Amino acid sequence: MKTKTSVVTPIVINDCNTASVKIHVKAFEQKQSTTISCHDIRYRVDVKTKICPRNRKTKEILKGIDFQAGMNAILEPTGSGKSSLLDILAGRKAPLRVSGDLLLNGSPHPENFKCMVGYVLQDDVVISGLTVRENLAFSAALRLRGQNSKADIQEKIENVVSELGLTKCVDTMVGNDFFRGISGGERQRTNIGMELIISPPVLFLDEPTTGLDANTAHSVMQLLKSLSKNGTTVVFSIHQPRFSIFKLFDSLMLLSFGECVYHGAAHESLDYFRSIGFIIEEHNNPPDFFLDVVNGAAINTLDENIVDVHQKIVSSFRKSKLNSRLQNVIKPILHQYHQAFDTKTLNMSPKVKYATSFFKQFRVISSRTLLNLLRNPKLSILHWIILTIFGLIIGGIYWSMDRDCETGIQNRVGALFFILLNIVFSSLSAVELFVKERPIFIHENLSGFYRVSAYFFSKIICDSLPMRLIPVFLFSVTTHFMLGLRSEEGKFFLYGLTLLMVAMSGTSIAFFFSACVTDLGLANVLIAVTYVFMMIFGGLLVNLKSIPDRLRWIQWFSTFRYGLNALEIIELKDLTLNNMTFINGTTDLW
Repeated sequence: MKTKTSVVTPIVINDCNTASVKIHVKAFEQKQSTTISCHDIRYRVDVKTKICPRNRKTKEILKGIDFQAGMNAILEPTGSGKSSLLDILAGRKAPLRVSGDLLLNGSPHPENFKCMVGYVLQDDVVISGLTVRENLAFSAALRLRGQNSKADIQEKIENVVSELGLTKCVDTMVGNDFFRGISGGERQRTNIGMELIISPPVLFLDEPTTGLDANTAHSVMQLLKSLSKNGTTVVFSIHQPRFSIFKLFDSLMLLSFGECVYHGAAHESLDYFRSIGFIIEEHNNPPDFFLDVVNGAAINTLDENIVDVHQKIVSSFRKSKLNSRLQNVIKPILHQYHQAFDTKTLNMSPKVKYATSFFKQFRVISSRTLLNLLRNPKLSILHWIILTIFGLIIGGIYWSMDRDCETGIQNRVGALFFILLNIVFSSLSAVELFVKERPIFIHENLSGFYRVSAYFFSKIICDSLPMRLIPVFLFSVTTHFMLGLRSEEGKFFLYGLTLLMVAMSGTSIAFFFSACVTDLGLANVLIAVTYVFMMIFGGLLVNLKSIPDRLRWIQWFSTFRYGLNALEIIELKDLTLNNMTFINGTTDLW
């Protein structure tokens, strides 16, 4: 028989160097309770002190925190570590930066633990060209395991839509800056819905009200309140909520410079601060008052400063009954874990595997990418048109080239070089492939939607067909016959294949910088510089044999060199110009 149980999970950081976190979680209706606990967790980041990257110092983000979750709000000034705390609890921080014990039911948490919980970012992670239903279906297709039938998945989607109040907009595209779609509140609820598909025992949200108006923010928080009542543990960070939202909190955590200064029932918070000498003014909003206390704006005497206030409120909480009550709950969990570890009776949690296979992930991601592309065809169509126009310009300049000794070779080599120039620099459009969707990819990969390899190959293939193969084919047909290039013995096929290979080579360079750099402008500069260097060492603008030995090796990395040599051989080999036969056609052999 299923029973509804309430559990606690702990996080505690006992001093400036350690953080142990324990959280007792209210679970879904289930046979056994679930306890997530983090003990003696340390999380630090490196901060540059000078231009030289070797000169770094370590900055501690979290220190001295006790955490107990229900419908729990984490409130703090900007930069006090609430997002880092959420990431640690959800298993999203790099292991090299986090040390300590993260436990699940008293055992080390399983690998890919992040796949078990729901995590909602404050930024949108939905695809603009898809409807609300299609975004939810994407999450369901990748995160629900194979034993769920299509009918079960559809029923779960409909239940989530109904629960989130998205029935009226379920078949409306999300939209973006270029076309209007659903409202901000509906987008936020769609983000939440993509996590609720897997019915997570814990739902983490990073500032869910950011960017929303007061009414929409209140409706979102009411939704989270109803989810917590139905059995989902909700842990969220929030910044300066209004009083009507504050009343919805079950428990409140307040952070100051990475240290916990209050954690307990939200309705007891004002009484606690009054007991340590901080009294709220009449008609003041409690969350605003708490931030005033943390920021030093609620200092009672002229002798105090913000450092003194910080030390006072941290020390007061550590000595409080609230902290003692929490410690009495969390210490037995750590003791039981150490005892089981010493006696080698520790039960290891099984690895959380991906819900779907590589091939299904590849198929689902490819379907989403192509569907989004079909509904936003402007970029691909514009790419086709521009490349075709450039092909017509080249065809008009070099129209039906004569086989004359004076102009035949020069025009042909110049035309082939100009053709390669257009093909390579048209690959710049590929730079947006990974830069633009980086936040979505990072979130979905961390949440266990799919493998990195499935995403990479699906994006590469879905980009190559509409953005490389089709426009290169149109460009090849336009230029080949307008220029009067040789067509015998399958030379047109070889010509088109060479242009396609050059396009894919240029695109691969764009993919490389797109994956390495987060800034689109910087990526464009790096790619353009790389293309220019390859063009210089292509063999036309400078004779490669005249280049010093210390630089000549760069020619082997030039796409222009390989492409130009291939096109010259295809067109110039055995070509007769005014009774003169050009036997070998590569530029660097003239």
